[in-house]
Parts: sequence; C-alpha cells; structure tokens
Amino acid sequence: MHMQGTGKKSKVKVVGCFLEHDGRFLILRRSPEVNQGGEWGLPSGHVEPGETEADAVVREIREETGFSIPVEKLKFLKEVLIDYPGRIIDFFAYRVDLESKIEVILNSKDHQAHAWTTVKECYARNDLINGVHELLEKTGYISGDVAG
Repeated sequence: MHMQGTGKKSKVKVVGCFLEHDGRFLILRRSPEVNQGGEWGLPSGHVEPGETEADAVVREIREETGFSIPVEKLKFLKEVLIDYPGRIIDFFAYRVDLESKIEVILNSKDHQAHAWTTVKECYARNDLINGVHELLEKTGYISGDVAG
C-alpha cells in the first residue's frame, strides 16, 4: 500500500483475532453508544504502552469475550495498514484454532451480540466495522474472486 501524502495522519496500533472453530470465526456487534456502534467486527483493540501485540490480543479477547487464550496458541497472520479518515490503523491480525466453540461472555458496555460466521457470510455483510473487508482480503481469507 502506497502511503505518500499521509504525513498528517496519526498511526494507531491495533490488534485483532480470528477465533476459529469448524470453518467459522467469531464476530462481535458493537454497542450503540461506542464508535461505529451496531457494526460487527473481530475481537480487537488498541495496543497499550509497554504491551506486546500478542499480549494485547490475549487481553482484548479476555476483556471482550471472557475467554482466556494462552499466548502460545496465537498464530500471527499479517500486519495490515488500513487508511481511515484522519488516521492510519496499523492492524496486527492473529488467528486461533479453537478445539470447541467458546462460551462468549460479552462486556455489555462494548458489545451487544456475537455470531459465528463463515468467511463468505462475513464478507457479504454490509454492517461491518470499517476495514474488515480489507482485512479479509489482505490476510488471504478472501481471494479476489469471491462474489458474496
């Protein structure tokens, strides 16, 4: 991705994770009062100062789903730069193969629902957080020939 002309934009480091089981992964619906409320996305969040990306993923999954993932279960997929108005999201994408579907305990101030989705079902949605379609493409989940 060519980044010229973005000198005024701040770069924000974010992590997210595809929690996968049996060909589906977990997406969360944001609560109405938060940024992009009502939209769906991966368990994700900002990397705190002094935190590694992997530690941030583990923390965000625990905060957003109530599930604790051992850090050694994380598989790093790719770093993706997503160009938002006013800022660049430096997104570190991970995946975890789950042995079974987890019981999701949502933090209600952040999220109001969850769903297990296939890649194609997710990509076909028009209510995803900005950048999720791009993330699916750039991490190789979606190849260029998917038509919903």
